[in-house]
Amino acid sequence: MQRRHFLKCVAFVTGSSAAPAVLVAGESATDAQPMSASARSSQMSNANEIVVNYLAAWNETDPRKRHDIVAKTWTDGGIYVDAHRRGDGHASIDAMIEKAQKQFPGYRVRLVSKIEAHNGYIRFSWAAGGTEQAPLYLGGTDFAVAAGDGRLQSVTGFVDAAPAPVVA
Repeated sequence: MQRRHFLKCVAFVTGSSAAPAVLVAGESATDAQPMSASARSSQMSNANEIVVNYLAAWNETDPRKRHDIVAKTWTDGGIYVDAHRRGDGHASIDAMIEKAQKQFPGYRVRLVSKIEAHNGYIRFSWAAGGTEQAPLYLGGTDFAVAAGDGRLQSVTGFVDAAPAPVVA
């Protein structure tokens, strides 16, 4: 469902020769209204807060605190997906993060790029590991869609750097 909405928005924005409208995440293309300059500015500053909360969720090991951060960061129907994991909704995203923390104990996710945001979309790169406590280096780039309420509607993650698989 989310992918179909995204593709409709892409088709709407790219299919017109007129000046592109700025779409607010969560609106259908037919209901979209151009976003004002003050709304765009607010959205840009909110992107920083969203990413800080997102990283905090990945780093929080206390289950209760992590659940609260996830609820604060994602919409009720929020989605996270990458090549290895998927979470749909708060409970599933929380469980997915907990599983990743158990797979990579001692790892802390940190921001390694500037945060880019426009038209309800956010992109940033992260890294984890490369320390004595967590020696394997991991890195990636995440693309997010912000909902109208200032939380994440969806995040699609890509791994840019990971240890090579062991070949026997």
